[in-house]
Amino acid sequence: MKKFITTVLTLIITLTVIPFQPIVAQEDHLSVAIVQLVSHPSLDEIHDGVIEGLSEIGYKEGDNLEVNSQNAEGDINLLNTIAQQVVSEQPDIIFAITTPVAQAFQNATDSIPVMLSGVTDPVGAKLVDSIEEPGANITGVSDQMPLDVQFELVQEILPEAKKIGFLYTTNEDNSQLEVEAAAKAAEELGFATQIEGISSALDIQMVAGNLAQQVDALFIGADNNIASSFETLLNESDAANIPVFSTIELMISQGALGGVAIDQKQIGYQAGILAKEIIDGKEPQDIPVQFVEELQTLINPETLETLEIELPDTVAKEATLIEAE
Repeated sequence: MKKFITTVLTLIITLTVIPFQPIVAQEDHLSVAIVQLVSHPSLDEIHDGVIEGLSEIGYKEGDNLEVNSQNAEGDINLLNTIAQQVVSEQPDIIFAITTPVAQAFQNATDSIPVMLSGVTDPVGAKLVDSIEEPGANITGVSDQMPLDVQFELVQEILPEAKKIGFLYTTNEDNSQLEVEAAAKAAEELGFATQIEGISSALDIQMVAGNLAQQVDALFIGADNNIASSFETLLNESDAANIPVFSTIELMISQGALGGVAIDQKQIGYQAGILAKEIIDGKEPQDIPVQFVEELQTLINPETLETLEIELPDTVAKEATLIEAE
């Protein structure tokens, strides 16, 4: 009897001190969910980047990778339902594209690793405790980037510009946080700023139209709602003959004048690569949030011509001209 008790106690102690185990320790197979808020080319690029990143570390769809791709089509109620359904299926890793998706999974699970893929301010959105030590089950790749360089570019291209307008969706935490930070960066460089919010894409025409009449340029960040109706915003800015600057490559190719941008696919690719640390046994709380470090100055030459703006040589030497969509 004493021997039995000793054996049981030894087993309990052993189980207690066993560290977090690699999630694919039993077989070389990975099950992931990739969930995005809405259908949009820039978010689709992140999705495709995740697949490419996972392939790079040895997991290929149809071979040893099972992928459950979900899209809430902009419906928050549907997103919460998707989150509950995905969690019930217990994938090895969940890739959350955009802040609302990450927040939905934060509420749905505290055990399945959640990999941020395109979240601008994970600390401000209260998804992680800090960049260096995320805490809990969430880490990943942020699309946050230096904002001062955006307005230094505006100064170079539009030296006479005095006031910049900012538009964001009021129910997108990431967009509000980015706009507030961007406006602060612009003000530190001497610009006056005006911020306007919209509640849905239906507001863009009126709000953007009014704002465009009062400023010298518009700045649009990573706002999913505006991205889905960006052509409407461009119609208003073009009518007012003012340029739009953005951090999003797709928006620049669609008609924004330019910006210092990151490759959206790189966000997903980097998240896919980062997943290897979880697969190898590291806990998400111990994996610092990463950023995409490669920045590029992008200019839409067609928009330059339309707005009759001459690109300074200092910008032309460094910029990449991007083809219009």
